[in-house]
Amino acid sequence: MNTKNIHFKIVLSFSLFLSIATGIIFTSFYVATNHIFFQEVDKELLLHSHNPTQFNNIAGMVITVLDQNGGIKNSSISYDTPYVSYKYLFETAKNNLFISYINQNIGNTPMRFLVKPIIVNEKLYEVLLIAHPIQAIQKSLNLLLYSLGTIFIILIIPTILGVRLLAIKLIKPISTIADKMGNITSENLDERLINPKSKDEIEKLTVTFNNLLDRLQQSFYRERQFIGDIAHELKTPIATLKSGVEVVLSRDRQKNEYKETLKETLIDVDRMSSLVKNILDLAWIGASHDAIRNGGVKNTKSFNLSDLVEELKEIALKLGKNKKIIIKSNIQPGIIIIGDEGKITRAILNIIDNAIKYTSNKKTVSISLRKSLSDVIIEIKNNGIGISKKDLSHVFERFYRGSKTAKTLGSGLGLAISQGIINAHKGQIKIDSQKGSGTTVKITLPL
Repeated sequence: MNTKNIHFKIVLSFSLFLSIATGIIFTSFYVATNHIFFQEVDKELLLHSHNPTQFNNIAGMVITVLDQNGGIKNSSISYDTPYVSYKYLFETAKNNLFISYINQNIGNTPMRFLVKPIIVNEKLYEVLLIAHPIQAIQKSLNLLLYSLGTIFIILIIPTILGVRLLAIKLIKPISTIADKMGNITSENLDERLINPKSKDEIEKLTVTFNNLLDRLQQSFYRERQFIGDIAHELKTPIATLKSGVEVVLSRDRQKNEYKETLKETLIDVDRMSSLVKNILDLAWIGASHDAIRNGGVKNTKSFNLSDLVEELKEIALKLGKNKKIIIKSNIQPGIIIIGDEGKITRAILNIIDNAIKYTSNKKTVSISLRKSLSDVIIEIKNNGIGISKKDLSHVFERFYRGSKTAKTLGSGLGLAISQGIINAHKGQIKIDSQKGSGTTVKITLPL
């Protein structure tokens, strides 16, 4: 038998508890009964001690008087009756000087003795011994003890067997779950445990594990998709780099041709560098999920969000200069929040960059910052091409690029990164857009 499994521990714990509890109850009952029986005998003996000569001839009663030295002065039984330890009874009276009750045999008959010292002039004058037979009481107590022991055994054994069967029944679903869990690998993550619908901890464990499998399956799917998307994004610039270098090396060329090739190479290198930076941000976002559950992003500090948005407005002016885009702003001053300033800068800048990319020449982009009771709200609006309903539900997916963005440079990671950063700071980001009517991005962060 495995003494370390839960089944054994349940049976052992319950059996010990039941045995101890039953033993205490039965022992208490036996002691109380014993006390009650002898209490009645003691009352009768004490009553007799007040006038011992009156009960001298009562059947079974024994009255003996000892002198101050322990010798027998008078006795209702023969002086040479065997197995009567008068010496012990006398020493008890001499040492206590109070009435005592002692069980002692006379011959083979169990007796209850009242030992009463008689004091005269503060000295022991004599000792009165009155004994009452307790054979019937002893037999009753022995019978009671035997009955309680029998009941104890009859009660414990079936109970232990019942607990064992109950433990097997309780542990079996857990064992089934453990066996099923042991058979699930990355190759069959679509398998799920059968919900027993028992409305107890077993059902809770089953549901929790199935939810865990859902998250693992989604994580594996996202990981595979992520690796595939990265490979796809890197494939084009690497192929372009390779073909450009091969063309240049195929024959001697003029200096200007080398310069043009290097410029094209630099564009592809910048594209790959930007992609790697985005991937690092995505890795930071993934590592921040635990931080969200534990109370927020690590390594944060308080900073002036109003000053940050003012700086981003200046960057927006430079980004929109070539397209002559008008940048409007309404920034409430003195707003302080706690967070990772660099990451929040990246999140907002991604939104501003998108707003400018998808805004036509000489149009307007608006940036606003205001404070509510418990949050700060950043809104970035443009009156650009807008987003269709079909694309709007996918804009936060990694590497997703809308149907109208083919001519616009980008990896499709900007919005996904922004959402991840804002969520990591316990904020929200929402997009409201209609095709042809512009787009509004609303970012909410806690104060």
